[in-house]
Amino acid sequence: MKHPFQVGEKYRNREGEYEVIGLDGSKMVIRYSNGKVLETTVEMQTRIWENIQADASMSLPDQTFGPRPSRQRRGGQRGLAFQGLQDHDFKKGVAGTSWRARTSLGGLLAQRLSDTSPHFFQSYAIYRRAEVHIAQPMFYDTETKLRNAKFVFALNPECARYGFYIEKNDGPMDDTWHWPNFLIALEGDPKLQQEIESAMRQLGLCWEVYVWAEGGLLARMRASSTGLMLEQQDDEPEEASWSVFTKRLRNIDTEKWCDLHLCTFSVKDQVIAAGIQIVDTVTKAYQKLLPLYEASTGRTKFG
Repeated sequence: MKHPFQVGEKYRNREGEYEVIGLDGSKMVIRYSNGKVLETTVEMQTRIWENIQADASMSLPDQTFGPRPSRQRRGGQRGLAFQGLQDHDFKKGVAGTSWRARTSLGGLLAQRLSDTSPHFFQSYAIYRRAEVHIAQPMFYDTETKLRNAKFVFALNPECARYGFYIEKNDGPMDDTWHWPNFLIALEGDPKLQQEIESAMRQLGLCWEVYVWAEGGLLARMRASSTGLMLEQQDDEPEEASWSVFTKRLRNIDTEKWCDLHLCTFSVKDQVIAAGIQIVDTVTKAYQKLLPLYEASTGRTKFG
């Protein structure tokens, strides 16, 4: 494939500047300025490099109106049109709404998370659904978005729902799927478990397991004052553990699709009253869940 790379030259991805020290067909080896060496693919690094160049071109100073502030981050104009959600935004469907746009709430959520984390995030409006995904561009495109972890913000007639979202295939999963990374991290890293449980308790986050071939919502798991409580279909809530929960996820039929959310909710009236400050509330949840996102995307290795 055509690519911009040459051995010995320096480029940049979302982790920082690196030098290409090896090229072999579809594979390449890069070395970051801190000495870390990584074997990666030409296709992935090309896509990241092109995204960065596109981001940079959108952030060039407008000479008509003078230079932009030097501290402004890439894409800093995102979300400038957002002034708060309105009553008509809370409905089935998206006709007559604009909040999912990158110039509105969708873009502002991505900008705020980019400003408060080590990574660059972009927003993606979901076709004909009152839902937007926030993810790193290197992990989200038309071919891979179902395979990859993301943050979510969605509206229905009663409330806003926001948090973490990941999907399991109804067939084989290769290493491009984030679900295996997610399970390994969640069942094998006590620190991550503690961070997530603390976030669940602090923000009212709840796991919801949807298997559509079995009727939809199969289980919920919440954090109580003493531990974790698991609700399975019509059964009474019972005390659980991370090993019980992850075993439940691993036991889902390999030929059935699963949607898994870790989300919290804000009721409609509260969201409208918050105005633009809803961005702070939602970003706080995303920040608390960033370790889970990083583990799922493979940035953090466990076990």
